[in-house]
Amino acid sequence: MLRAAANFGSEGAFLSVDPKTPGLLGDETPERVETRVEVALPLRVTFWDRENKPLLDMACTYDISSRGARISGLRAIVETGDILAIERGKNRTFCRVVWVGGVNSKRRGQVGIQSIEAEHPMWDTELREMSTVFDSLPGNGNSGENRHRQRFDEENRRKHSRFKIEGVAEVNSEALRTNRVKAALKDLSELGCLISIQNAPPLGSDVALVLKIENYEFVLTGQVRHVDTGDGTGIQFHKIRKGDRKMLQHLLRKLAERELEQSFEIELGR
Repeated sequence: MLRAAANFGSEGAFLSVDPKTPGLLGDETPERVETRVEVALPLRVTFWDRENKPLLDMACTYDISSRGARISGLRAIVETGDILAIERGKNRTFCRVVWVGGVNSKRRGQVGIQSIEAEHPMWDTELREMSTVFDSLPGNGNSGENRHRQRFDEENRRKHSRFKIEGVAEVNSEALRTNRVKAALKDLSELGCLISIQNAPPLGSDVALVLKIENYEFVLTGQVRHVDTGDGTGIQFHKIRKGDRKMLQHLLRKLAERELEQSFEIELGR
């Protein structure tokens, strides 16, 4: 098969993105972290045999990002470094195979591909359409009932650790006089956050949020559940932009690892 000039390594190098947060989670400056969206899109795939003859196959995406995808269903045997032409509708993009799922791995039958055309976004239309699609989060029922609020707070404390973190929250609410008010992010969990904001929306107000934490960005909706001029404004998340939840979980895992490492260092220093 036609070979690429570079070999991107093993299965773990999908999209060659190292999602570390500089300053918070590491010293290296990474590329912008890309959101992967789980979606099934049928594809036409052209590959080349050892005699450089084009052959046609069909596949389906498992998840996509702006620069690549994870695909499955290929009948052809491909290897890391192979070049494929990916077609969807009238769009055609040349991609490099960056990993192939091992026979005994959970990714058996799956292939990671990365566009080699930097000026040609692979899924521009699809990702733009999905930017307005949100997934629901646990605990987003009738939040007006005190009993539900207490149950959510207890569940959040028990199962979803909060981590102190620096970042910016852009807040939008009908209760605010101006759109996109900027606030300081004080702590974060999978189901909520605490922000410091002047003239906070009243308790119970629905809000739309854009959280910016160095090279991460999350879009969410939620409700104001706590207002204290000294402590801050607590927001319970209701929905999160499709594809953002896994990246949020990844960030929280990294924060948990950092917190654990710091606690070990304190113990060793005693």
